[in-house]
Amino acid sequence: MAGSHLIICLFLSFLSRVYSSDVLCEKGFCSEFIHKHGCSPPVPHCSYNNATHNGLWLPSPTICNCCPFCLEFLREDEHCSLGGPGAGTTVGRCGDGLTCVADPIDGYSYCKKMSSKCHTAQTNFDTRRTRGEMGSLEFRPHCDAKGKYAPFDCVLTQTCFCQSEEGERLFGEVVYRGTLTTQSMHCGCSRLHQRIMKRIQPGLAFPVFAPRCTSDGNFFPVQCIGRKCYCVDRVTGHIVNANRPGYTLDLRKYPITDLACYDPALDNFPHLNEGSPPYNFTAPCFEEQRLKVEMIQQSKEDGFNVDFFNSFGECMPDGTYGHVVMKRDRSKICADETGRQIAKYSAAPNTPEYESMNCKCAYTSHVMGSTSERPVCCKNGNFRRIQCRRGFCRCVDEDGRQQGREAADVTSLSCFTTNWRTC
Repeated sequence: MAGSHLIICLFLSFLSRVYSSDVLCEKGFCSEFIHKHGCSPPVPHCSYNNATHNGLWLPSPTICNCCPFCLEFLREDEHCSLGGPGAGTTVGRCGDGLTCVADPIDGYSYCKKMSSKCHTAQTNFDTRRTRGEMGSLEFRPHCDAKGKYAPFDCVLTQTCFCQSEEGERLFGEVVYRGTLTTQSMHCGCSRLHQRIMKRIQPGLAFPVFAPRCTSDGNFFPVQCIGRKCYCVDRVTGHIVNANRPGYTLDLRKYPITDLACYDPALDNFPHLNEGSPPYNFTAPCFEEQRLKVEMIQQSKEDGFNVDFFNSFGECMPDGTYGHVVMKRDRSKICADETGRQIAKYSAAPNTPEYESMNCKCAYTSHVMGSTSERPVCCKNGNFRRIQCRRGFCRCVDEDGRQQGREAADVTSLSCFTTNWRTC
């Protein structure tokens, strides 16, 4: 097996050298080829790239790729090709979110919407909009090219937050500012963190440290493996300029501030990076977990039973504390990024509010700061089921997203209860 892997690697290496050379396509070949044979004009879709006509520029299927070539993205219900031997040259492919499906009746293939949870949500949204059942603060779900949920979702007038491919709300939240928010919120780090946490073995003795994120769900520009730290792309998390001075360092000798990409404005705890060698790049929550791991390991070496200590509080991907914090008396509070209580949001043990506590509303309100249209929260920091704005009330889910039409008469809402004001 190892031998076959080596052969494949050598073959790919050989191909890369062949295709990067001028053995076949020597300098000047294309200009002479075009002069003699000319080029067929490419379809205009790549030049338009709008809601109805778009495509992808690719090397042309002509010799030496001399001519420009645009691969057309076909729209829903347009004819497509499933490919296969003898099927000819592909002139287009189904656009994002579509797949080529053979019709059992006429035998032809057509571009059809992929079957996915996100596309189903879009269909439901469109149906309700046609019926006049859509709320004014609802967004049509946005799906990516594979039919998965887009990296983030927004609650109009409040915040935007990261979400998984399945539409589950994740770490990463910023104040909603229209398209300005959407241009900078990629949530790659938050999504990677979620995938790592889902794949680790249940009941693992010690916490797993995933990549460090910023509060918007993007990658922190510095990532460290042990004491070795690197500059990374904030969107992809890939290491950048690894061989350039100032883009890689060893914390045993140099402080993190020596890295060209380090931005103290993105670091919630820059003071922890100060001191003398060996330096640190950490956060209070990470430090608490690290010290607890060391204590447990040392206790085991000393022959003590340490099962009692084997529990760890949650740290957010940016190194801050979890939004739901348990106090010594077993009560819970909603906390900000420093671990301090947000307003008076709390819950006592053995109560329904205690079991359902998620503090999503409390933290959204904290992120919005002094904004006038902050949501109304329950005493435990969850979103109140009914939110009101400018004379109209609406039902919302646990993430604060509107569900159904708003109404001036709160009693007409499907989620209305007699105690709706007090949750």
